[in-house]
Amino acid sequence: MISALRPERLFVVVPCRNCADYIGQCLDSLQAQTFSGWTALVADDASDDATGETVRPYLDDPRIVYRRGAERAWLMGNTLAALRSLDLRPSDVVAILDGDDSIRPACLERIWEAQQSGYDIAHTDEYIGGRLQSFGRALSPGLPVRRQLWGFSHLRSFKAYLFGLLDDATFRDRDGEYFRAAGDLSLYLPMAELAGPEKIRFIPERLYDYRVHESCNFKVMREEQLRNNWDIRNRPALEPQTAFFDFTEDADTLDKSRLLEIGLALRTKYPRPCTVRLRHHIDADEQDSWRAYHNLWIADGVFLEGAVRT
Repeated sequence: MISALRPERLFVVVPCRNCADYIGQCLDSLQAQTFSGWTALVADDASDDATGETVRPYLDDPRIVYRRGAERAWLMGNTLAALRSLDLRPSDVVAILDGDDSIRPACLERIWEAQQSGYDIAHTDEYIGGRLQSFGRALSPGLPVRRQLWGFSHLRSFKAYLFGLLDDATFRDRDGEYFRAAGDLSLYLPMAELAGPEKIRFIPERLYDYRVHESCNFKVMREEQLRNNWDIRNRPALEPQTAFFDFTEDADTLDKSRLLEIGLALRTKYPRPCTVRLRHHIDADEQDSWRAYHNLWIADGVFLEGAVRT
């Protein structure tokens, strides 16, 4: 069984701004990965240092592309422009590697394994400036995503369909501008709600090196970061998405009294964490009698969708 969301491509977006001192180490770590089937876009947010010149020798690697914005867009605007420039399929995997950080050799391999096995968001644990502690952890099931402690440590990855479901307003602050700080929350908290906790995999290995320096947002934009954090966490939660599924089955005749049994049987047929859509085909005159049963989760990860015959 091959999932409709089984990925074939991995894109790494590398947002950076004045990273001449760090981008070489970042790209060296990317080229040292045990998984080699990636494509990287270095998204330069109008740097005014030697970032571009430092990146240039790496462009001999056909997997690495460099894109420089003409005007500064800040972290969220720059990242969004990079993501939107990619020709993404719903099943493509995107990982975001900050240009002043680096990853351990097995990082992309672990991410790829998790995404191949049916998870739609996968993230690793990290080292933060050489400290022993980190923020990485799995989500607690059954609790609102926006009311949980931040646990999406680097490296973070997601299936492209999740990003495609988000409205542009998701990434804008109270003044209508793209977030300059706390943009990670505006991207990953809504995607986590859309995916659901069962589709999120935390890899408890420290495979990312987060560099702490004087230009980090939490040092130079702390007040703005905290304000945006508060605003993002207090926005309405998104319901789990029902547009994309790993597997789809069609049915012409279903017994309303056996829907739970049918859902549980489908759940055992397909591996976790994959999701299943049961598409029930009915005639137009049956719509009223099925209205209360269609578009419901009839078992864990099994969704019953109505389809009117034409």
